[in-house]
Parts: sequence; C-alpha cells; structure tokens
Amino acid sequence: MTGITARREGAPLSRANPFRPGFGVSPRVLAGRDELLEEFDTALDEGPGSPLRSVLVSGARGMGKTVILNELEEAARVRGWLVVRLPETGDLVEELVSTALPMLLAEHDGERAVRRRLTGAGIAGVGSLSTTARERYEVRETAATLLARLLDVLAGHDTGLLFTLDELQAVDRESVAAFAALYQHLVRDERDVALAAAGLPVGVGKLLQHRGTTFLRRAERVQLGPLSTTEVIDALRRTVTEAGGVVSEDALLTLAEVIHGYPYLLQLAGYRAWRDADREPITVAHARATLPVLSERMGRLVHEPALRDLPQAQRSYLEAMSLDDGPSSTGAVAARLGLTAQHANVFRTRLIERELITPTGHGRVDYALPYLRDHLRRLAATE
Repeated sequence: MTGITARREGAPLSRANPFRPGFGVSPRVLAGRDELLEEFDTALDEGPGSPLRSVLVSGARGMGKTVILNELEEAARVRGWLVVRLPETGDLVEELVSTALPMLLAEHDGERAVRRRLTGAGIAGVGSLSTTARERYEVRETAATLLARLLDVLAGHDTGLLFTLDELQAVDRESVAAFAALYQHLVRDERDVALAAAGLPVGVGKLLQHRGTTFLRRAERVQLGPLSTTEVIDALRRTVTEAGGVVSEDALLTLAEVIHGYPYLLQLAGYRAWRDADREPITVAHARATLPVLSERMGRLVHEPALRDLPQAQRSYLEAMSLDDGPSSTGAVAARLGLTAQHANVFRTRLIERELITPTGHGRVDYALPYLRDHLRRLAATE
C-alpha cells in the first residue's frame, strides 16, 4: 500500500516499542487531528485577527488534549514563535511578571542584555548611580509593559508569542480572569499573540461562566471526540509498519474494537500488543490479550479521577446502570434507585453534562467512557 513501509523478509525488528502510552506524551503518529493543526497553522500565518489564534480545547480524559497542546506549541516553534506554558497553580499574571517574561527578555532582548552588562561593570560610575536610584525609587514593571517590550523584540523578527494552559478546569478563576484581561488588550492592539488552553468539558464550561472570562468565550471551542475506526486502524498500521513491524488486518480490526476511539487506549493497546508479540507479527490473539490491561488502566487513571468529586446521587445512578450489559432504560434505573422519573432525570442530565453517560435512543442511556461499567462492577465486587 502507498505510504506504508513494509518489513523486508528477514530484516531485524527494532527492540524499541514505537507506541507511547504515557499521558500527555506525543505519539509517533498523531491520529485524527490534522484539520485542527492545519487551521492553527493557517491562523499563525494569517496574522492578528485570525479567529483560531485563540483556541479552547475540551474533551474527556484520555482524548489527547495535552498532546494537542504539544502539537500546537510545536507548530508555533517551527515558525520561530516563543511559547509560554502558563502554570496550573498560582497566579498566572504574577508568574509572567516574576519569572517567565524576565527570562525571555534576558534571552532575546539584546539591547537590555548589553545595558545590564555595562551597568554591572560600573562604567564612569553609571552602574553605582543606577543601582542607588533603583534601590531608592524601586519600579516594578507590570506584565503589560514586559509583554509590550518582548513583543516589540519579536516583531523585529516577524514572530510572536503563544501562551498555553493545560488542565484549565483546575486553575483559579480569578487568576484566569486577570490573564484574560491582559490577553484581551494584546489582541485589541493587534499584537502577534495566540492562546491555546485545554481542560475537561464541565470545568471549562464553569470557568467561562465567570464574569471576568467573557473575552475567552469568543475563542474557538474545539471538542475532542473519539477517533473513527478508520483513523484508529490507520494510526496503528502506520506506527507498526514504520517501526519495521507486521500486523494482520484482523488484528487491526480487533484492536480498533477494544480501543473505542480513545487516543490513549490506542497507544496503550498498541504498546501491549507490540510487546507481547516480541518481534513476531501482531495477531488477533495479541490484540485480544490487551483487553484486561486496557480495562484496569482506564479504571485507575481515567475513571477514578472522574468519579472522585462526583456527588453521591450521580454516582448511584452510574452504579445502577452497571447492572445492565448494554444501554440502560432510564425508567429501570429510576426504579432501582427508588426515584420518580422526574427526579432521576435531574441526575441523568448532570451526568450527560459531565460526559459520563450519553443518550442512545428514546429513554435509554449508556456510558460515554469505555470500560466504566467494568470499573464500577469491580468496585461493587470488592465492597
């Protein structure tokens, strides 16, 4: 097939596993996000005013939000842009003033670097006089003035500044509001800046309801959903063959079935199948053997955090659904909980908003996250 590197007969297979199942680690083959990356590339080239220069990415855990931020950062760096990763804790603006911007100016503002060296040498007493003046009349530059200076420097090189912020739902809302106000002024002044932030859907939604984040509501919203079966199979095939491996078509189909379109599971399933195959062709048996690992790892790394802060009533709704092997009747779930249909519908709505369940037809719902039913059943068995 065109674009697929076939393994030569008798050629040794590298021991290095080409799959990368760590959270936030960019895969060797990125599946299904080409359109977003291409639009962001275009936005950087179009200049100030392009709508996709401000992007809010949301999606469930394991959907590849951090990986997308990594790719957007790389797109900016390729164009010579500087990237500032904003902290997930603390004061965003204070971090810019105290650390990020001074470091960038020290590295890129040649005029100031020369001035600091001259002042430090104390030529003709200027150094000592300047130091005394600073000590007596200390002036602390603001984030706005530091950014203006840095962007002036970057403008001389036809580049700009990209801010990225991960786990947006966990950042202090007042801190985000203060940064949003700062960023808004830069956009209004037609500066070469861009912003890419990512978070869980519910958290992002609540943040945007804050009175100080009105400007961010105008950012392009990108909702990451599951990959298609075609995208999963293509990414698996390319990753395996480009590393010199072999995988059967039936194995690819089986892997796609257990992956459920989740980018994280794609990497984990591929990693386990490659490892178990031990330099032999990956078969259906290898693909099926990944299932217990996928279920356990999703439970520990995705489901437990998702359920941790869930109100007990909503958790009880999920547990009642776990008695079914497939989509649940909302009426049956209400009866199991001893609730009226109207009362149970409140919890159903909240869980849909949290993207933990999804409607599957009139009066029926199912889990939105793969292996959540298995996880809840394991918990029930240990109680």
